[in-house]
Amino acid sequence: MTETRKYTVEEVTQQLGITARTLHYYEEVGLLPDVSRTEGRHRLYCENMLARTRHILKLKQVLGASLQEIRDILQAEEELDRIKASYYEELHTEEERDVLLDEAVLRLEAIIGHIEEKMEKLRGLREGFAERLARANALKHRTRG
Repeated sequence: MTETRKYTVEEVTQQLGITARTLHYYEEVGLLPDVSRTEGRHRLYCENMLARTRHILKLKQVLGASLQEIRDILQAEEELDRIKASYYEELHTEEERDVLLDEAVLRLEAIIGHIEEKMEKLRGLREGFAERLARANALKHRTRG
């Protein structure tokens, strides 16, 4: 069995442009579970943890999600992965597979609903700034005319 590459805190922070404190905090609040450690208790991150951290940062930056919202999204994604794995087990009847698909649909609808809420708030914020810009431009043109 091949060992996957492990990354130090310094390597991860350099690659992702975050601080060590941020990385440690994500672990403390449970966003990065099961971080391995050396015998000297130094953290080591595998490829999966690096990808998960990138995903957390993307959710934070793109959605403007809070850490609790990110935790909820990550849990929903893990649940979707569990549903997918269970769906493809050959032991399920057609009815059981339908139940699994219903679960997946509900999870996905919840995630999409959350994203839609965020987008609506951003649209409202954008409209407010667009109105202020229009007023500023109108004042600028009125004072010159």
